[in-house]
Amino acid sequence: MVFNTYAYLVSSVFFIVLFSHAVAYDPLDPTGNITIKWDVISWTADGYTATVTMTNYQMYRHIMSPGWTMGWTWAKKEVIWTMLGAEATEQGDCSKYKGNIPYCCEKKPTIVDLLPGVPYNQQVANCCKGGVVPSWGQDPSAAISSFQLTVGSSGTSSKTVKLPTNFTLHGPGPGYTCSQPVIVTPTRFLTSDGRRQTQAFMTWNAVCTHSQILASPSPTCCVSMSSFYNSTIVSCPTCACGCQNRDNCITDSTIQSIVGANTTNGPLLQCTQHMCPIRVHWHVKLNYVSYWRVKMSITNFNYGLNYTQWTLVVQHPNLNNVTQVFSFNYQPLMPYKSTNDTGMFYGLKFYNDLLVEDGPNGNVQSEMLLEKDMNTFTWDNGWAFPRKVYFNGDECVMPPPDSYPMPPNSANANPIASSTLSAFAMEFNNHTDPIEESMLDARGCSQRRQCYVFPELKFMFLAVLYVMMFSPTEAYDPLDPTGNITIKWDVMSWTPDGYVAAVTMNNFQMYRGIMNPGWTLGWSWAKKEVIWTMIGAQSTEQGDCSKFKGNVPHCCKRTPTIVDLLPGVPYNQQYTNCCKGGVLGTWGQDPLSAVSAFQVSVGLAGTSNKTVKLPKNFTLLGPGPGYTCGPAKIVPSTVFLTPDKRRKTQALMTWNVTCTYSQFLASKNPSCCVSFSSFYNQTITPCPSCACGCQNKKNCIKSNSKLLRRAGINTPKKDNTPLLQCTHHMCPIRVHWHVKLNYKDYWRVKVAITNFNYRLNYSQWTLVAQHPNLNNVTQVFSFDYKPLVPYESINDTGMFYGMKFYNDLLMEAGPLGNVQSEVLLQKDKDTFTFKQGWAFPRKVYFNGDECMLPPPDTYPFLPNSAHANPIATPAVAAFLLLLLSMW
Repeated sequence: MVFNTYAYLVSSVFFIVLFSHAVAYDPLDPTGNITIKWDVISWTADGYTATVTMTNYQMYRHIMSPGWTMGWTWAKKEVIWTMLGAEATEQGDCSKYKGNIPYCCEKKPTIVDLLPGVPYNQQVANCCKGGVVPSWGQDPSAAISSFQLTVGSSGTSSKTVKLPTNFTLHGPGPGYTCSQPVIVTPTRFLTSDGRRQTQAFMTWNAVCTHSQILASPSPTCCVSMSSFYNSTIVSCPTCACGCQNRDNCITDSTIQSIVGANTTNGPLLQCTQHMCPIRVHWHVKLNYVSYWRVKMSITNFNYGLNYTQWTLVVQHPNLNNVTQVFSFNYQPLMPYKSTNDTGMFYGLKFYNDLLVEDGPNGNVQSEMLLEKDMNTFTWDNGWAFPRKVYFNGDECVMPPPDSYPMPPNSANANPIASSTLSAFAMEFNNHTDPIEESMLDARGCSQRRQCYVFPELKFMFLAVLYVMMFSPTEAYDPLDPTGNITIKWDVMSWTPDGYVAAVTMNNFQMYRGIMNPGWTLGWSWAKKEVIWTMIGAQSTEQGDCSKFKGNVPHCCKRTPTIVDLLPGVPYNQQYTNCCKGGVLGTWGQDPLSAVSAFQVSVGLAGTSNKTVKLPKNFTLLGPGPGYTCGPAKIVPSTVFLTPDKRRKTQALMTWNVTCTYSQFLASKNPSCCVSFSSFYNQTITPCPSCACGCQNKKNCIKSNSKLLRRAGINTPKKDNTPLLQCTHHMCPIRVHWHVKLNYKDYWRVKVAITNFNYRLNYSQWTLVAQHPNLNNVTQVFSFDYKPLVPYESINDTGMFYGMKFYNDLLMEAGPLGNVQSEVLLQKDKDTFTFKQGWAFPRKVYFNGDECMLPPPDTYPFLPNSAHANPIATPAVAAFLLLLLSMW
C-alpha cells in the first residue's frame, strides 16, 4: 500500500473517531424523538382551546431539571388568553387590549412547565413536573408532559386556523431541531371508564430530534478502564471534554469554600486531566469457569449539578448473555431485532437514581455478571471492554484502542502498532500554543514649561477664583457623576376612562438620601385627568371635585402634590416598597431601601398608549428644594419577574422622569464644615468663620442657655427652620478630622461628626471623604465603610455610614449629638507624607452636601516644616501686589 493511500485511511479513521460522538443520527436509537402534538378540543369566540402534549420517544435520553423550554412563532397575530399546566415566561406588549388583558401577547412565546405543588385549578394531566421528562425506556407513562392553552385572534374552524411555525425545544439546553408542524388524523380520547371515545377537532404534530454536536461542541463524558489481569489503569484521554474550563476549575484544597457558591448555569468542575463532568469506569473484576464479572462506576465531577433519573447505555457483544445486574436497573435495547448487544442501565428509584454533585457521595456503582459464549469469549485485543458508552444520551469519549489493558502474554503482540500511532500522534502535536510575554518599559519623559503672557494669567486667575468660590454649589457631582432619582410610571392596566399605573421612585445616588419628613412629588396633568384612587401614597389636597356625582375622586387638582404614607397604615392601603414616611436610603448603603413606590388609578385620561398624554412639569422635594426634574420620556415597557423568577410580565406602557440634585438650588450656603487637628501639632484648625453663613446668628442658642430646658425645644418646624447652637461657623454639622497616631507601616485617623441643630436628627446619615490613601484602608472602627469608585482608574473616595441600630442615627445637638470612628490606613511609601497637609482630606461631603474646608495655609503642619520655606509667604504676597498693580 502506498503512503498516500495509508495517510488517507489514517486521516479518515481519525476524523471518524474525532467526530463520531457528534453526529445527529443515533444508531442505537434510530427512531428516538420528541413529538409535540396539538389537539384542538373546542372553539371559542375568537380562537380555540388546545391541549399540547409532549411525548419523549427517546429510549435513553431524558430531560433533566431545570426542564424543557418550548417556543414557536404565531402565523398571524394570535395571543394566549389563558394557560393551564404551563406558563409563558414573558407577557409581551398587551397595551392595545382594554378590559381583559391576554396572558401572553408575544409573537414568539416561550413556554415552561409549572413547578410541582401548584394549586389544583392550575393543573392538567401530566403537567407540573418542573419540565422534567424521563426517557421512554425508563418509564413510558412518565415520558409525557402536557398543558392547555386558549388561543385568541385566531381562526375559529379547521379551515381558518393557521398552524404555528418555527418550533424550538430546549431540553434543558440546546441540541433539538424541530420540524414544521404537519396536520395529522385527529386524536381520539378514551373516557375514564373506557366505554366511549371522543375526538379532537383538529390535530397537528411537530417532531424534534436531538443532535449532540448542536448540544455541545465538546463531549460531556469519558470512559476509563482497568482489569484484574493487568495492573495498568487506562485513564480518560487528556482534555477528552475540552479544556476550555480549566482556568475556572476547582482543586481539592478549595472545595469547602466553593461548594454551593455557583449561581451561574456554567459547569463548575473539579480539576482533572480529562475535564469531563462525568467519568464512567469499566473494570473487568473476576473470571469464572462459565461467567465473568464487571464493575461499573459513574463519577460526577460537576459541583453545580445533580443528575436525576440518569441513564447509562453500553454496547458490548456479551450483553446478549447478561445473567444478573446488581444495584442498577437494566433493560436490553434492540434497535435492530437481529442484534442484541446494547443495554441501558439506570438507578433504582429512591436508592441511587440521583447522582449527586461532586464530592464523597458523587458516584454510583454496580456489578454485572455475564455468561460466557465459548465461541466468542476472549481476553485478547480488548474484547472485554465496551464498544460504545452513552451517559444521559450523549456518547462518551473512549481511550485509544491500543491503550486497552491487555493480558500479560499479549502485551507485545503487535510491537509496531504503538510506534506507528505514536509517530502519527507526534505529527499532530508538533504545533503548540506558545505563551507570549510582554513587558512595558517605563520611560521617563519631560515636558517643557511655557511662559504665559499676562492676559492668559489674568484669565486663569479669574477662573481659579470662580471655581474656588462656587465649587461647593455645582449641580454636577464629580464623585457621583451618574447619581439621580428616576421616577418610573408603569401602566399596568386600562380602565373604562383611563389607566392604573405603578409609580416607582429609585434613588440611584450613591450617598445622598432623603430624610424625614420625606419626599414630596408633584406634576401637572396634560389634560383634565383626575386620580380616582391611590395605594401606598396620598395627595395632600383633594381639590375641587364638585362636578362629580356618586363616586368622588381622590384628587381633582390639576397639579397634585403626593406624599408617602406613614409606616403602620392598614394593609389594604399598602403597596410594595411604600409607607416609609418618604424616607429613601442611598443606593450605596442599601439598594433595597433606595426604592419607594405607590399605585395610582387615573381617570379622564387616554385608554391606550396612543391616546395617553404624559404628565409634565415634575417637581421633587427631598425633603427641601434642590432637585430639578426633566420631562417625561417614553421608554421600553418594564418587564417584571414573578416571585419564582420563571415568568416575565410586561407593563402596557412606561415613561421615566429623571431628577438631579444641585446643592446651589438646595441652599445658598453650605450645610457643614470641617475642622482639623493632629498629634504632631498642638494647633487645632477650626471651621472657617460663618462657614455656613451667619443669617441664623440672631436666633441661635448658646450651649448653656436655660432655653434648652423648655419643653418642645427639639420639635421640628413645618418649614424645617433650624435651631442652631451659637458657634463661630454657624453650621448644623461639623466634621472633625484628627490625625491620631503614626506607626511604621500604618497611620490612624479619628473622625467625629457633631450635630449643632437642636431640631433635627439625621437618620441613615452618610459621610464621604476624598483622600489619596483611601485606596489602602485597613480597618474602620464603629462605622460601616464602602469605597466609591466613580472612575475605575481612581480609588481615592470612600463613604462612611452608621451601623444599623447602633449609630446610624445622629441625635440632635446636645451631649449625644455626635458619632465617632477611627480609620487605620496602610502607608504607601512612594506617596505618604505628613508635610503640606497631605494627611487631610481633599473633599468632605455630609448627606451629599459638600462641606466647607479650612484654607490650606491653616492646616496643621509638621514642626520642622513650619519654616521650611521662609520665602514662600513674602513671595506670594509680592506676587499678589504685583498682580494688583498690573490689573
